Amino acid sequence: MKKNFSKFFLLIVILLSLVNYSNAGDRMMLIEFFTSSTCGPCAANNPIMTAFLLGQDPDRITAIGHHMNWPSPGNDPMYLYNSADNDARRTYYGINAIPAGQFDGLISIPIAYTQSNLLSTYNSRKDILSPISIIVTDSAYSTDSILVRAKIYCETNLTNPTVRAYIALVENHIHYTSPPGTNGEMDFYYVMRKIYPSGSGTTIVLIPGQTVVLEQRYKKDPIWQWSEMMPIAYVQDISTKEILNAGKKTANFTLQTYPGYGSVPLGQASSKNFKISVPVVASGYNSQVTFTAEVSPVTSGITTSFPNGSVLSSFPDSLNVQVSSSASVPAGIYKIIVTGTNAAGKVHKISMDYLVGKNYVYFKTNIAGLEYKVNNTSYIAPKLFTWDIGSTQAIQVVTPQTIDPRRYIFLNWNGTDTNSTENITVNSNTPSYTANFKTQYKLRALVATPSGLPVTITNSLVYLDSGATSTVTISPLQLLYNGTMYYFNHWTGTGTGSYSGTNPVCPVTMTDPVNELAFYSTQIGISTISSEVPDKYNLYQNYPNPFNPETKIQFDLPKSGLINLKVFDLLGKEIKSLYSGYLNAGKYEFNFNASDFASGVYIYKLETDNFKQALKMLMIK
Repeated sequence: MKKNFSKFFLLIVILLSLVNYSNAGDRMMLIEFFTSSTCGPCAANNPIMTAFLLGQDPDRITAIGHHMNWPSPGNDPMYLYNSADNDARRTYYGINAIPAGQFDGLISIPIAYTQSNLLSTYNSRKDILSPISIIVTDSAYSTDSILVRAKIYCETNLTNPTVRAYIALVENHIHYTSPPGTNGEMDFYYVMRKIYPSGSGTTIVLIPGQTVVLEQRYKKDPIWQWSEMMPIAYVQDISTKEILNAGKKTANFTLQTYPGYGSVPLGQASSKNFKISVPVVASGYNSQVTFTAEVSPVTSGITTSFPNGSVLSSFPDSLNVQVSSSASVPAGIYKIIVTGTNAAGKVHKISMDYLVGKNYVYFKTNIAGLEYKVNNTSYIAPKLFTWDIGSTQAIQVVTPQTIDPRRYIFLNWNGTDTNSTENITVNSNTPSYTANFKTQYKLRALVATPSGLPVTITNSLVYLDSGATSTVTISPLQLLYNGTMYYFNHWTGTGTGSYSGTNPVCPVTMTDPVNELAFYSTQIGISTISSEVPDKYNLYQNYPNPFNPETKIQFDLPKSGLINLKVFDLLGKEIKSLYSGYLNAGKYEFNFNASDFASGVYIYKLETDNFKQALKMLMIK
């Protein structure tokens, strides 16, 4: 398709393409709207949505348009380009009619769209400080691909710390020279092209003061208009579906703080220093940023100051904010909101938590889904607790934990403390706690054929440490069962590190659960012709020879072991395996039926670990 661009929207695109970074700290709202080029009402509503979005501060709101394959004929080209991600987001919200929209994942936009409804929802959300900051950068990865990095920083305690993060690639404007669908639309805005890694996003855990970085490389597609492409990162609460924040390209500066929170004792004068940085700015940005700080809620006895000044003029750079509290400040969590304002009046905010008489303590396991207990309550997901300083808390790990075919053995807390049960006293420096486990894998060895054969297998149904090596042995290697003689034939293994082969001593390496199946066979055609143990290996000339179609092949084995008896043509190509497996020492005879062979000369060969011999035989029909 050929693309053209309106002058007004092209001007917006040129301005956005000059910068390379996302806003951080305060809220960037995200509208996800659902549309189709075959939807008549969409053609009337979409221009209202587009006009609203273009009329707002681009640092405060952005959008992603998801295209559907209905109504009939369902041939929307933007849906067909990426049906999986479009379907994933529609299903996630339960959208069954279009046009439709979700404001910050939380608010369904009434139909029909109106400027007043959209603006009302926008105003209800724009001043709610986000609990996270997102900084997005993109750079050339190679001549045909781009690397997008989303730096997600958690500013405060989240009710649901396990969230989903997305990186969407959006084409701001697509113009068709003729309508691609049935509703007459030729211009489409904020078109979702890809969601990385998929429309289901990436599950991450966010706790105060920590950063999660997501990276995604995307390959340029010739169908895209490069000046229109824009990455958008957003984070969504799994339980409520609220989009906590979004990040995209901006024309000014970003903010970040370190540490994310500070804890001080109750009943004594204290202070904490925080560093506020402007880590990245837009290309060519040179406007100084002036900072102010406030306490929320306003509390007598808590003050803020900038010991080394409150202005940054070069970037990247940082300054210090000192928060002080008197002995009379009651226990609680106080939010310190820092505002940065540049010379053009552009404002961004970021916040830190100041905890008086309390502290955050974070728990997790090094292997997702394992159980730990805090004050006798079980948890299997990461959990952040807010506890009073001086309080005593009981922590415990359940060990071992078996989730067949794996077993997990507790090692330590935080790499040092090996006690599975502890009582901890909370202070202002109490660390996070990680329960570390080692993994063991199950080794399972059974007789596959025939089932129920009375043999003994060592090291079956045991758990072994990851990386450990072991052996499985089976005996006896031949036995009479229900009137039939059975002979061990081979192992068939599944799982990384398993063994498949004819050695009855089965070696394994436990980097995965391992299953070993032992196969016995009756070996029709082979028989023991003497209980005498010969003193040397020997392969005898077959008889009769020439033959048609049956002949007998005899051989001697002075030692028990694995043997192979095979037939080859004169060019050395293997024609048939007569026997491959374990035999005890003795004298044997194999009855060979060659009725399916053509007349000619063949070579039969006996091979063991210590012996090889080959002879010729003649088949005449």
